[in-house]
Amino acid sequence: MTSLSGRTAVVTGATSGIGAAVARRLAEAGARVVVSGRDLGRGAAVVQAIVDAGGDARFVAADVTRDADVAALARDAASEAPIDFWFSNAGTEGPIGSMDAWTAEALREVVDANLTGVLSGLHHASSHMRRGGVIVNTASFVGTVLPVAIAVPYAAAKAGVVAAGRSAAPLLAEAGIDVLTLCPWVIDTPMVDRLTGGAADDKAGFAAGFAPSGRLTTVDDVARAAVDLLTEQPRRASGTAVLVDAGPTVTVLA
Repeated sequence: MTSLSGRTAVVTGATSGIGAAVARRLAEAGARVVVSGRDLGRGAAVVQAIVDAGGDARFVAADVTRDADVAALARDAASEAPIDFWFSNAGTEGPIGSMDAWTAEALREVVDANLTGVLSGLHHASSHMRRGGVIVNTASFVGTVLPVAIAVPYAAAKAGVVAAGRSAAPLLAEAGIDVLTLCPWVIDTPMVDRLTGGAADDKAGFAAGFAPSGRLTTVDDVARAAVDLLTEQPRRASGTAVLVDAGPTVTVLA
């Protein structure tokens, strides 16, 4: 990766998992990183780890289900220089299992966190990318290439993220902004722990049942692919969505 010195990057959902790993990688490359999420304690810990390693990072609290929070985050991040990279990663799995578990509140939460937050990010980040930039949104294999019957609301929201990226790409092209979508397979994150109970054998079995590799993808594998999408030249065509499996193995979503 080339040096990102002088560049500003914003990562939502950055207090753990994929977001934290992406924030660390961007900082290692020299970017000024705005770490964002809802948990002040965990956000402070991610920032401290980056600073201790010689990076430049600060925490800005934001709940992506609130458009005003995302707008304020973008303004804050761009207070010193335009935003160059925006990684919308915040999300939640929502109700899992039978439709009996669905409530109006739960459905609103999963759509707001996974899809509405991405739309807010596209809107507000792009207005602060005065020298062009790249927006990468996290979707999933769920709702794209493989139906998962126990996660219908999550699948619907993540499919919407892919569609949003494809549609926003031509809209933002004139401003020099690329939009790309990251679709991980089964990642070893707290979300998978919640889905499986967290036992190693259960997680391995879950991955074997879904991922082409049959293996859990590490957070670092996904972070490497995400940062490549954000920063590498020549970049993939705007609007592209990619699947990321263990390795990482990166394939374009048809």
